[in-house]
Amino acid sequence: MPELPAEFRRILALLTEAKIDFVVVGGLAMVLLGTDTVTGDVDISFALDEPNREKLATAVRHLNPRLLGFNPTAGFELTAARLARVRFLNLTTDLGQIDLLPLPSGLDSYEGLKARSMELDMDEFTVRVASIDDLIAMKRAAGRVKDQAHLLELQALKRLLAEGLESDD
Repeated sequence: MPELPAEFRRILALLTEAKIDFVVVGGLAMVLLGTDTVTGDVDISFALDEPNREKLATAVRHLNPRLLGFNPTAGFELTAARLARVRFLNLTTDLGQIDLLPLPSGLDSYEGLKARSMELDMDEFTVRVASIDDLIAMKRAAGRVKDQAHLLELQALKRLLAEGLESDD
């Protein structure tokens, strides 16, 4: 199990305890799958049904969320309705940065992302983590410079895992 910052573990525990339907994506998913990636935030994708959005908004409100890069006194309120309208939401909280992505670029649906994800035991709780193939699709779709190195890492990890499975036969 990779060592995570305590704040990231607390965020994931909070979301899990609130019974939110979510999948870890982005750099944190890469870390959880075993890469050496360094990440400064928790990226999650989440189911868009009303009860799940309400649970997510309620849980994250306990962390004093503010829009990343905006004046903290701007009067931001995280609601289920707001979560229904966003493509992504970058928040800073008392535990660090959280990026909320209903459907990351490059993927077919949240349901597909979840079906292809894997469960990872974090000792006190379990989280769903995006598959390597989905992470590769997301990084390709994002097309940022930093994603090129991530793509190489993910492709190498995929090869290593495939070779490990073949040698087990």
